[in-house]
Amino acid sequence: MEVDEHNRSDFEKEEEEEDDSVSDLLRDRFRLSAISIAESEAKRSGMEISPPIVACIADLAFKYIGQLAKDLELFAHHAGRKSVTMTDVIVSAHRNEHLAVSLRCISYQ
Repeated sequence: MEVDEHNRSDFEKEEEEEDDSVSDLLRDRFRLSAISIAESEAKRSGMEISPPIVACIADLAFKYIGQLAKDLELFAHHAGRKSVTMTDVIVSAHRNEHLAVSLRCISYQ
């Protein structure tokens, strides 16, 4: 459903701008954390990593996390719940068996 720009209230416009601002802040913080982790791991491994590559990986990871959040929300909704459970997280990892096993181990501790 398309929203007519002229029919939106100032409150709705401000709310959307605030959401965009929070999203930008989260993306930037995530990116900085991913860069820091990549640089630390490269240093620990005695390797060098190109800044553009690190930035690309950080951006891809952020997009992946956004999709994962949507998937988790859908899993919970499908199960008739309003909140995500550890089971939803484990189910979301079904394509990565190593990750799924690690998550199962964490959830049983």
